[in-house]
Amino acid sequence: MGPALRVVRYYPRALVGDGGMTSAVKRWSQGMVNCGAEAVIAFDEGVDPPSEGGVQWLPVRHAGKRALKVPIGLEEILEPDDILVLHSGWTYRNVRAAAVGKRMGVRYVLEPRGAYDPHIVARKKLLKKGWWEAWEKELVMDAHAIHVFFDEEKAHLEALGYTGAVITVSNGVDVPREPLWRGKHDSYVLWLGRFDPQHKGLDILIEAVSSMSVSERPRVRLHGPDWRARKQKVAQWIADKGLTEWITVGDAAYGPAKRELLVDASGFVYPSRWDACPNSTLEAVSLGIPTLATPYPLGTYLARKGGAILAQPNAHSLAGGLRRLFSKEASAIGAGGARVVREELGWDHVAGLWLEQARCTSP
Repeated sequence: MGPALRVVRYYPRALVGDGGMTSAVKRWSQGMVNCGAEAVIAFDEGVDPPSEGGVQWLPVRHAGKRALKVPIGLEEILEPDDILVLHSGWTYRNVRAAAVGKRMGVRYVLEPRGAYDPHIVARKKLLKKGWWEAWEKELVMDAHAIHVFFDEEKAHLEALGYTGAVITVSNGVDVPREPLWRGKHDSYVLWLGRFDPQHKGLDILIEAVSSMSVSERPRVRLHGPDWRARKQKVAQWIADKGLTEWITVGDAAYGPAKRELLVDASGFVYPSRWDACPNSTLEAVSLGIPTLATPYPLGTYLARKGGAILAQPNAHSLAGGLRRLFSKEASAIGAGGARVVREELGWDHVAGLWLEQARCTSP
């Protein structure tokens, strides 16, 4: 078995807010501790960390502001045999953190979380092309390994020219002891996410509801944080389609408020044009909620195992999927999804798989 791995996750905002990345950094680390590894979260100083759970929280000094804020004290907490995990992509802090790691002989693993998807690479294409040549290419090519959630994402790395080691393990989710969905069939369909309508397929969802007859239209609730002032644009699309009676736009929900929204829904929908492993989809499925997804890797994975309804990212197919959320089979699909999560996607399980693959990549 060998000595326990020491995995250092560098994410300055690990104690800020309740977003998907923040939660994942904590859960991956706790899962690794539960599997016998030593887990460290390196965060920006200035916030008091939690003390329970066995995860070490080590503050790191930073300099600069906003996008150019970088670590200047990371070498103070790293040890030569560590594995340093860097989250997301196209950030200068990762470039600087990797440079510190290389200088100390510390292996680093990138966890881009979809940042190298061709759709993301194509956004602000000229800016990313310059960034790639200046910094990101070296960061990617010199990585000890890159962590993706599903095999389908390996093609994104190959498109960049990366041929190194890959860790392939899905994101995890907190697994309730039993499904908590209340089984309401006359409630609303819920979407939770960032209001990036092109990426998340919100325009397709609105068009799908519009295409359905008045008698069969479900009530749909959209909740999440704004993104580049697109939330108001989505609300305007709904009004222009005459759908304000059926589709509402609400605030972001966290903690108990989010859980209430989920368990009280008739179904959950996440119709992204592209994605990898959306946290909201995982959470909905874990609670036994009948869930409608499009063919991003997590959606395909769940549907293949009978744990989600799959629709193509177009209005006609999505409308058919919405109808299935209210069919007799919906409850069984929700229960099937909860079973898949319980057996295969709990945090301790995926953390153990990550550690196993990381050991196989060690020199």
